[in-house]
Amino acid sequence: MKYIIGIGNYSMFDDSIGIKVIEYIEENNLIANLIAKEHQDSIQAIDLSGNLLNLFNYLNSSTEKIVIIDTAKINIDKQMPDKQQEQRVPGEFIVFTPEEVESTKNLANISTHEGDLLKVLALARETDYFIPEIVIIGVIPKEIKNDFGLSLELNNKLPVYAKKALEEIL
Repeated sequence: MKYIIGIGNYSMFDDSIGIKVIEYIEENNLIANLIAKEHQDSIQAIDLSGNLLNLFNYLNSSTEKIVIIDTAKINIDKQMPDKQQEQRVPGEFIVFTPEEVESTKNLANISTHEGDLLKVLALARETDYFIPEIVIIGVIPKEIKNDFGLSLELNNKLPVYAKKALEEIL
């Protein structure tokens, strides 16, 4: 199986982008409309919301590939010098693998209430979970705040993010 996984938090404005992309894919039936029929049964869109530990359910030998969509604040100069500088603009996105970046989040522990995708993947590796091919689509947020919705910059690009996720899963 291949999974497109959206993560985020509805109540933190642009941090909900991963969830919104999954909704957009489902509401517009994009897997059936844009993916060749022979591949449709092997692709699922999954909303993980903020519980990153549920990712463990998809880390097994029957999973071929995972594409994750989430907000990403990336210091491109230090972590990804080969990526283009103009992608720091809110609404733009960067495609990368977990191996290309390192987390700078300060979390005391792994928790179901706050998370760090890279630390969850590190825990999975340390506990011998199968790690399939993983690609992350990191969307640069305009604003993370305690509110519902998306900034105009991100909302207008939902079709672009969904298309990119579908391209990456193949």
